[in-house]
Amino acid sequence: NKEKNKTSMKYIKSILAGILGTCLAINVQAQEIPIVISGGTIHLGNGKLIQNGTIVLNRGKVMEVGEAPVSFIKNAKTIDATGKHIYPGIIALNNIMGLNEIDAVRATRDFNETGDMNPNVRALIAYNTDSKILPTATFNGILFTQCVPQGGNISGTSSLVYTKAWNWEDAAVKADDGVHLNYPDLRVARRSEDKENQQKELDNIRQFFEDAAQYAKLDNPEPVNQRLKAMKTVMEGKTNLYVHVNHSKGLVSAIQFFKENYPQIKMVLVGADDAYKISDLIAQHKIPVILGNVHRLPSHASEDYDQPYKTATQLVEKGILVAISQAGSWESRNVMFNAGTCAAYGLSKEQALQLVTENAAKIVGIDTRIGTLEKGKDASLVISDGDLLDMKTSNVIQAFIMGEEIDLRNQQVELYEKYKKKFGID
Repeated sequence: NKEKNKTSMKYIKSILAGILGTCLAINVQAQEIPIVISGGTIHLGNGKLIQNGTIVLNRGKVMEVGEAPVSFIKNAKTIDATGKHIYPGIIALNNIMGLNEIDAVRATRDFNETGDMNPNVRALIAYNTDSKILPTATFNGILFTQCVPQGGNISGTSSLVYTKAWNWEDAAVKADDGVHLNYPDLRVARRSEDKENQQKELDNIRQFFEDAAQYAKLDNPEPVNQRLKAMKTVMEGKTNLYVHVNHSKGLVSAIQFFKENYPQIKMVLVGADDAYKISDLIAQHKIPVILGNVHRLPSHASEDYDQPYKTATQLVEKGILVAISQAGSWESRNVMFNAGTCAAYGLSKEQALQLVTENAAKIVGIDTRIGTLEKGKDASLVISDGDLLDMKTSNVIQAFIMGEEIDLRNQQVELYEKYKKKFGID
C-alpha cells in the first residue's frame, strides 16, 4: 500500500508539474509578443512629448520609443493610436485607497492603528486588491497608489502598489518605502493646556527618534523592539521619512530638528500647505514636497483665493522636487485633475504631468522603473482619447501594466450601462 501511495503521489505531482509548466509556457509566450503603439502623442512624463510617436512594449518593458516609425517586428500586435494620447501610468501618492471601502462601515476601514508610535505597522498587508474603488481609479489612468496608514504621531509604513493585482504580494511595486510622521503644526495656542499638549507631543517625538538612533547603532539588539527596529532603515537614510505638517511654524520646526540632529534622514514634507512661505529654506535643504489636495479653499483668510492652485508653481520655480496628492480613498482617483489645475496656474501641461508621474516616482525612489516612458523602464502606460489632466476630455480607453493590457471595467461603468439601456439613452 505504501508503494502504491508513493507511486500515486509521484503520478499526481508529475501531472501538476506538467500543468504548471504549460501555464508558465503560455504566460511567457504571451509576454514575448511585442506590442507596437503608433501614431499617437506620447507624453514621456519627463517634461517632453513626441508628436506622432511610436512606442514598442516587449516582455514588460519599453523596448523603443521615438518619432520614427518602427520597422517590421515579427508577431507584433499593433495598436493605431492616431489622434490619441499616451501617458505613463499615473502615481497617486499619500492616500488610503485599498485600505478603506465604505466610510460609514467600520469593518471596511483598515488604515488606523491604536497607539501613538507605530512605525512597525505595514499598510501593505492590509491592502485590499478586491476593493471596488481601485478599478475606478484604474479607469482614470491611475496604475500606482501609495497606501498610507493614518493616526497617531507615527502612523506606520507605506508602500507603493499597483491598482490592479491578485493580492497584496503581487501588488507591491516598492514595499515599505517609508515611515509617516504626523508632526504638530505648532499654531499659536490660545489655552495653556493646548500649549502643554503641543510641547508634550514634541518631546515624545524627539525622545522616540533619539531612542531609534541609538537602537540603529546596535548590531544584534536584545530584546528586539519591533517599533525601533522598523525605524532602522529610516535612521540609516535608506527609506523616506514622510513628515506630515501644514503650518509654516511646524514646517520650520520639523526641518530644523531633523537637519540639525539627523541630517542623514531622507525627509519628505507632506501636505505642506504653507510651503510657499518658506520655499527658500526647503530649497536650501533640497527637501521634496508632496502637496495635498489642490482643489480646496485657502488655509488662511489672508491668502489669495487661488493660493492652493499656484503653490506647486511657486515651489517648482524654486527648484524644489514637487509631487501632488489627494488624501482619502475614492477622492484620490481625481489626482490627475488636480495636476491639470496646476497647469492652469503657471505650469506647462508637461510640467503638471510630472507632478503625478516622474516627480512622484523620484520621491518614492523608484524612478529607474516607472514614472516616464523611456527605453528599459516598465511598460506601464495608458492611452486616452483626450487630455488625461482635463476632467472634461479625459477618456482612458486602454491601459497596460508591465506590458499586459488590463481590464478597465468597473462597477460604476456597469451601472451606467445598465441604466442607460433601461431608459433607452443613446
